[in-house]
Amino acid sequence: MVNILILTSGKVSKLDAFSNLVDKGSFDDIWYSTQNQNLKIKNQNLNNYKLIYFRMVGRSLEIATLVTNYATKNNIKIVDEIYTKSNLMPMSLGKSIELRKLIEAGIHIPRTVFGDLNKLPFPYVVKSTTGQKAKEVWLVKNKKELEILRSKINSHKLYFAQELIPNAYRIRILVIGDRVIGAIKRQTKWNKDETKETLNPIPQKMIDLALKSAKAVDLNICGVDILINSKTNETYVIEANAAPSWKLINKYCGVVVEDEIIKYLSSKI
Repeated sequence: MVNILILTSGKVSKLDAFSNLVDKGSFDDIWYSTQNQNLKIKNQNLNNYKLIYFRMVGRSLEIATLVTNYATKNNIKIVDEIYTKSNLMPMSLGKSIELRKLIEAGIHIPRTVFGDLNKLPFPYVVKSTTGQKAKEVWLVKNKKELEILRSKINSHKLYFAQELIPNAYRIRILVIGDRVIGAIKRQTKWNKDETKETLNPIPQKMIDLALKSAKAVDLNICGVDILINSKTNETYVIEANAAPSWKLINKYCGVVVEDEIIKYLSSKI
């Protein structure tokens, strides 16, 4: 059994000088899904290794952070130690890491696969890990559409596939500290209905889910997006955003979010 894995953001062929006593791979081959929560490189679980050496991180900072977090929790040594002694990339800046945190906290999210766009049945949604305000989000209905999308997207960015929840509406809940400030209900991007409405009162179940999600990703000020299947009432969290837009909360919920944030910050002094 090979106990050591060497990862690089460059060409794996440049690792050929290392003996066959170690496994070698690319950060680009790292993936996970909600069905199998282990981080994998191709078909191998990372927790099968005792040590992982980062030969070169380069442009793969987000995935290196993902691997480092996983290794720390699973008692896998990382070389060099600088990667475990520094914060690398803040977790909230990478959706791949944010989703891992939600999964580990037992929060229900749509079936998701990071790092491999071929493992979900069509139709599904493809998102970049850096997209904001519903940008860099695509609905893929078949293999041809996936091939067209692959030819258009930025190959230097990271993407994940997520199950399309049918008949869904979306709730944005704003969390400040241990309080929910307001919530807006609206349709998803795939529905043409532009109606927005205040969710008032906010069901306690939604409040608890939003607070749990914010805590899972270590955010004090957070926008939690929840999808609800209007036919089955099944609930999913799709995002816990560190830099949420609150324009609609201000407009529809009768609060001034900026004032609420100042109150919270002042309470921490």
